[in-house]
Amino acid sequence: MGTTLRNRLITSVAVTVLTLGATALLPQSAGSPAGGTPAADTVPQASAGSAAQAAAARYWTTARMAATVAAGQRRLSRARILVRKRPARPARPAAPGPWLAGNTGGNGLRWTHGGTVAGAAGKVFFTFNRADYVCSGALVGRRGLVLTAAHCVDGSPGPGRPAQWASNWVFVPGYRDGKLPYGEYTAHRFFTLPGWTGPRGGAEQYDVAFVQVTAATLNGGHQPASPPPGLPVEFARQDTGSQDTGVPGRSYVFGYPAEAPYSGLYPNYCAGTAAAAGGSVRLPCAMTAGDSGGPWLARFSPRAGRGQVYAVSTYKLSGNLKVLYGAVLGPQARAAYQRAVAAAS
Repeated sequence: MGTTLRNRLITSVAVTVLTLGATALLPQSAGSPAGGTPAADTVPQASAGSAAQAAAARYWTTARMAATVAAGQRRLSRARILVRKRPARPARPAAPGPWLAGNTGGNGLRWTHGGTVAGAAGKVFFTFNRADYVCSGALVGRRGLVLTAAHCVDGSPGPGRPAQWASNWVFVPGYRDGKLPYGEYTAHRFFTLPGWTGPRGGAEQYDVAFVQVTAATLNGGHQPASPPPGLPVEFARQDTGSQDTGVPGRSYVFGYPAEAPYSGLYPNYCAGTAAAAGGSVRLPCAMTAGDSGGPWLARFSPRAGRGQVYAVSTYKLSGNLKVLYGAVLGPQARAAYQRAVAAAS
């Protein structure tokens, strides 16, 4: 049975904070101080060679993906429901659905409305210490760049520790019910933030990573479809400060929650009014582990399925699992993004 990764467990002011993390599933068979704006060459990064990328593509067959997702699910009994017919009543104008109204009431609902986000958002598969995990992510900006949470690429257990980069890391945009409509993309370079990996790192508001990816030849030898367009990204002026991070208010958050009552097979979303929380942002949202790394979108057009990504899902407080927190993209994230774009040029 799958368990939940708890690689970021800290206590502060008598409140326990834990990252949502990824959902742990099958075992594998075989410098700048926090708060500052780093120069581009201080952005922590790691590269994967072509051999490692090819190995990741071979490792993550569609069958292994399906088995990995299934390992994190719990069987749920379904009660039989009897519906008693009642006299018809005059029809009332239908209220707009949560996806149009921008308010899911804290519930995580399945996204079935298409648009740019349906292709850009996707599922991340990777390995730490001979165990397989899943997270969420999204294509952003130019093609070939994925935004996710730092703890979905770096498994180091605490601040100042040497990075423990994930292996077998792949991203599947538009993942749905085991299908890979745009193929799979292997990691070429990871870019994290000094506020996460530096000597005084580990702060939750820096739990951000950009991953330069490359299209992989799928098992069976055929080439993947062209990648979908990415979502635009916007950056706050400051990394910290509850009133200076530019939290936009109405937000849509996407991800692939993998613990019950969710299956990890479909994209889900929460929508509502986000609020600043220190250097992070929070929103009522019941989505479960596996949604880490999912994008937070401002000025979202439900019919076009498009908005500006300004944060990424990172953690929940153990005392209130109905509120989701995200890391706002600030100057350190901007530097990492610019470094990743330059490396891809």
